[in-house]
Amino acid sequence: MPEELKEYSSFCDKNKISPKRLHDFFNNPPPAGKQLKKTKQKLFRFKFQEEIDRAVDGSDKISRSIRPRKNSPERVLILRALYESMARVSELVNLEIQDLNCKEAVLLIRFGKGGKERLVPISHTLAKDLEEYIGKRKSGPLFLSSWGKKYTTRYIQKICKEVSEFCEFNPPLTPHILRHSHATHLLNEGVPIAHLQLLLGHADISTTTIYARSLPTVAIRAYRKVVRH
Repeated sequence: MPEELKEYSSFCDKNKISPKRLHDFFNNPPPAGKQLKKTKQKLFRFKFQEEIDRAVDGSDKISRSIRPRKNSPERVLILRALYESMARVSELVNLEIQDLNCKEAVLLIRFGKGGKERLVPISHTLAKDLEEYIGKRKSGPLFLSSWGKKYTTRYIQKICKEVSEFCEFNPPLTPHILRHSHATHLLNEGVPIAHLQLLLGHADISTTTIYARSLPTVAIRAYRKVVRH
């Protein structure tokens, strides 16, 4: 993370001021003499990588138990796509087949927040699995339900709820936690926060800096894996 952003994040934490409120303060300053109100710092919830792996494995087992003769690969693919692309659930359900570029392993988010488009990368493994899942279909929703229509956000939330119960997650898994999780993992691996802002589709980088507050938790977890006494 650039030094300027570290200092900015440190200042906000020290003074218990939300980065977004500080940004709003300078763009819309209050009347003279009125102080900026301190607000409770927001900390995004996230899952560690091993928990994400458990969720994907759990979803696969649930799919096989529901439809043992005809597996439902889209349930697993939906979780993987939510995590890897960091797409909002409302963006994921609106993905079309033509929004997937298998060769480049990218997805085009055409209905992002504020009507903005953005390209998001996914793994080549997921791109290949999605290509196999699509089969001979040439158009229509990327994720097609068994009743021939695109999934609803509520149904995807239901999939996450079933996985949470199966894996006994507390707090439960949600589409947004999948998004937060990968963002935290990428930031921990050294992806610049400005790049992360573009991938997440944030209009304001102050929103993206909130993810940096999860890094101490990741660091402590990594430490405990090495030092066990």
